[in-house]
Amino acid sequence: MHEENIDFHLREALSHLDTALDQSIRSVVEHEGAQKEIAPKWEHFFGQFIGLAKDKGKKARINPLRWISFGKIR
Repeated sequence: MHEENIDFHLREALSHLDTALDQSIRSVVEHEGAQKEIAPKWEHFFGQFIGLAKDKGKKARINPLRWISFGKIR
């Protein structure tokens, strides 16, 4: 049951990221200058995500980023 909840939240997060990526790409295609505004948003997002994973991992004495095998990602 708990794993279904995790799966649900990951699917929702991916859906939101997909939408944000579509909007970001559309904005840059329509207005070249938009990249200067959009790139920092993505950098901030990924920085927050990695920081959150590190902070929560530190508190739990676990490194959740080690769960990801970046070599398997395609």
